[in-house]
Amino acid sequence: MRTLYIDCSNGVSGDMLLAALQELAGDELAGDKPAGDEPGGVALADHNTAGHHTAGHHTHRSLQNVRKIIDMSEESDAAKGIALKIYEVIAAAEAKVHGETIDTVHFHEVGRDRAIANALGIGRAIEALGLAAGANQAEDAGRIIVSDICDGKGFVDCAHGRIPVPVPAVQAMMEECGRKYPAFRFKTCPEVETEMVTPSGLAGIIGMGAAPAGEGMVFMEGTIIAAAEAEGTRKTGRGGLRAFLIEK
Repeated sequence: MRTLYIDCSNGVSGDMLLAALQELAGDELAGDKPAGDEPGGVALADHNTAGHHTAGHHTHRSLQNVRKIIDMSEESDAAKGIALKIYEVIAAAEAKVHGETIDTVHFHEVGRDRAIANALGIGRAIEALGLAAGANQAEDAGRIIVSDICDGKGFVDCAHGRIPVPVPAVQAMMEECGRKYPAFRFKTCPEVETEMVTPSGLAGIIGMGAAPAGEGMVFMEGTIIAAAEAEGTRKTGRGGLRAFLIEK
């Protein structure tokens, strides 16, 4: 049985998660359709009719708009299902932060083409690794295991201005862990004065059907057949997200 172990002790972002998973799934993805230069290795269909609009320099898209873009993509149903779950998690968090519903809230940074393609790319990599079932069946969620998730402190600047770390959407997701989502454990790295966990990163962990590792567990037993590490764009003075594909 394959197990994917994701070490988030240095944080997690959507970009980090995608890069690590694509590296692990390199051989499997190599036999798939060419990724080209598209963001996330995924080509989005022409979605001018998807109902998105811009305000200033920011893209505004609703969950319904994103659903249409995901549905119009050329990816498999499994990849689409994971991407949609990621966005449902983000929508629920954003709705809680802004006092709206998942149908009325609008995405900014996470509504951009690249972010949507990244979510589809994560789904595509999980499928290539043979773990897509874990994203859709609760009984198989243990096939993807996640360490404690570490964030920094301080403040970051975004479309909504200067906000505290953990950022509000991440904080909203954290509050649902143990209730709506698996009981992931979160830690603060006091020496890191910036964001280490992004909404797309944490939503990716939740959306792919991951489960927390046992308390005190540093690693899974088994044989490591592939390993990858991916750093994010923020310089934290630490390493990147590490992922290991393990067979027992």
